[in-house]
Amino acid sequence: MKNLLSLTLCLGATWAVNAQLTEETTVEPHICSTTEHQQELFEKHPEYKEMFEAEQAAFQAHYEEFLPTYSPGGREVKIIPVVVHVIHTGGPENISDEQIYDAIKQLNEDYSATNEDNSTTVSPFNTIIGDMEIEFRLAGKDVDGNCHKGITRTWSELSHEHDGESIVSLVNAEHGNWPQNRYMNVFVCSDIGGAAGYTNYPSDWYPLTGMYGGIYMRSDYMGSIGTSSEYREHTLSHEAGHWLNLAHLWGSTNSPGEADNCDTDDGVDDTPNTIGWSSCILSGETCGSLDNVQNILEYSYCTTMFTEGQVARVHAALSSSLAGRNNLWSASNLEATGVNGILCEADFSADKTLLCSGESLTFYDNSYHQVTSRTWTFEGGTPSTSSDENPVVTYNTPGIYSVTLEVANGGDTESLTRTNYISVFSTTGDEIPYFEGFESMTNIQDGNRFALVNENDASTWEVTDEAASLSSKSAMLSNFGVDDGMQDELISGTIDLSGVDASEDMIFSFDYSYNKRNSSNDEELRIYISSDCGESWTLRKILDSDEMAHDTKSSPYFAIWSDWWTNEVITTITSPYYVENFQYKFQFTNDNGNNIFLDNIKLYPASLANLNEEQLDFSIYPNPAQSELNILLEGVQATSYQIMDMSGRVIQTDRFESTIDISTIAEGVYSLQLTNENGESVGIKRFIKG
Repeated sequence: MKNLLSLTLCLGATWAVNAQLTEETTVEPHICSTTEHQQELFEKHPEYKEMFEAEQAAFQAHYEEFLPTYSPGGREVKIIPVVVHVIHTGGPENISDEQIYDAIKQLNEDYSATNEDNSTTVSPFNTIIGDMEIEFRLAGKDVDGNCHKGITRTWSELSHEHDGESIVSLVNAEHGNWPQNRYMNVFVCSDIGGAAGYTNYPSDWYPLTGMYGGIYMRSDYMGSIGTSSEYREHTLSHEAGHWLNLAHLWGSTNSPGEADNCDTDDGVDDTPNTIGWSSCILSGETCGSLDNVQNILEYSYCTTMFTEGQVARVHAALSSSLAGRNNLWSASNLEATGVNGILCEADFSADKTLLCSGESLTFYDNSYHQVTSRTWTFEGGTPSTSSDENPVVTYNTPGIYSVTLEVANGGDTESLTRTNYISVFSTTGDEIPYFEGFESMTNIQDGNRFALVNENDASTWEVTDEAASLSSKSAMLSNFGVDDGMQDELISGTIDLSGVDASEDMIFSFDYSYNKRNSSNDEELRIYISSDCGESWTLRKILDSDEMAHDTKSSPYFAIWSDWWTNEVITTITSPYYVENFQYKFQFTNDNGNNIFLDNIKLYPASLANLNEEQLDFSIYPNPAQSELNILLEGVQATSYQIMDMSGRVIQTDRFESTIDISTIAEGVYSLQLTNENGESVGIKRFIKG
């Protein structure tokens, strides 16, 4: 396979600029080594250098022939299908769909000359602002004709260790091939060699049916929201300009500011020769005339516009067969890639799915593509229905609720219902001492006791009766062989700690059981707590797979033996978290490992620790209990029992059974004493009626 050649600038400034555009707004750029890399590849592949120079000479001839036939305005807008490939390890580089949509929106505004900062373009360049008459749309179908949202996500350390060739191969292996003559591929990573973005001029060196002629973007330079900012919003437009055969205004180098740049040119008549700008001096004249400092192909970070001459050069590129650019906007390709008025699938998201009663959230219609109308249905929400694109909904009653979205485009209709999607908890939670053993549950989202976050929409936390620490059930994450780096979260309902004295310590404990699938697995269980109903979370413990695993199992692991369980105790819950809507969550990150189990979760003041630490020959669960106690004998026999209150008064006695009804007992702390057939005490253990 031919090696890739990166021909364009890597915009890499990471310094913010002043929000107020001034005559001298300076940004210190970080210039990458693209030019040196280009020369190295030319030296390594002289046949490619010869090919590239011949291609550019042929294109220049085509461009000069094209110019007399070109007239700005009045043409049909050319649509270009786009696919954005996010390569990540679960960090901030895994930018949201909303940030990607914002980046495409900004790209289209720049290319239609409708960007907000366009109005700040100085004279005389404000009279030659060019409308590219191009619209970029996320693909609605993959190469096989299947519905697709035009966004792929791939877990890989390559996000931080940039290698363009390896990234393309990785995405191809996981998501299939997206040919460059049918899609503009944008690869988003955490690090692309110190750059903010780079791409390749059109060239047949890269196979038309391959993905190697794409654009590479650093994740925090995509759009203007999320991890990016308004000062970086034109970066993708800059790189797309190179992808459409536009050079920097000082020519095809990455070295603005050098005096001899006046002797080079970008091949466009209405962009004055310049040495190039990495600052925003709007009155700058470097080669005998006023420079177009605000051109999007500059480095000035106050860029606002393309010129009419650049528009003509771009349309010449789109009319050329070089790199298949003329096929991108053809009617047949628009139909095949699903960007021409097709409605493939309904989809939506929310800015949060966990909240407390009385709070509001925003929903987003992510359906693809070309939606003209929509109908939302919100179970338990106010309003209960909406036709807005991004409605705001308030939930006043605790519960687990479903959401439905039906979308239409004037012909086709698609709908999607997400069950148990919104978890609304009480602002005042369960009393302490708190216990969860999953014994009375049939599924995790049963009775508003837990919420789930399932990033990969695959298997997630569930109640199982195939493994347990104390009794017959536990929470299990079916994780065997899952290797996409996604996270599954088990989030508790609210717990009321507001009555705990600030001077008292809280104890949070749980049992877990886990084995690796193989020794190379690198998985984590993180434990977080929240004092604001899940708005923010504080990390309290990290257990990695090396620490948790007691063995490796090449088959799916089940914790069927008691000595396969480990008890973990956390004592770093401090008084700022003594609130009425305290929550905890378990977050597990996969890496091709094995199943994990949780059980026997407890939260109680340290003064009640003796309720849980006595070493006796029998066990009580659940503890705290509500209506019944389950007794597990361990090597002893019992024939009767007594329940005593804290004053020692016997309030209930009967023949021993493995399950004892305590439904008539008032809430409080009690002692359970078991006796054998000789009337001898087997032991006494305290429990809480909650």
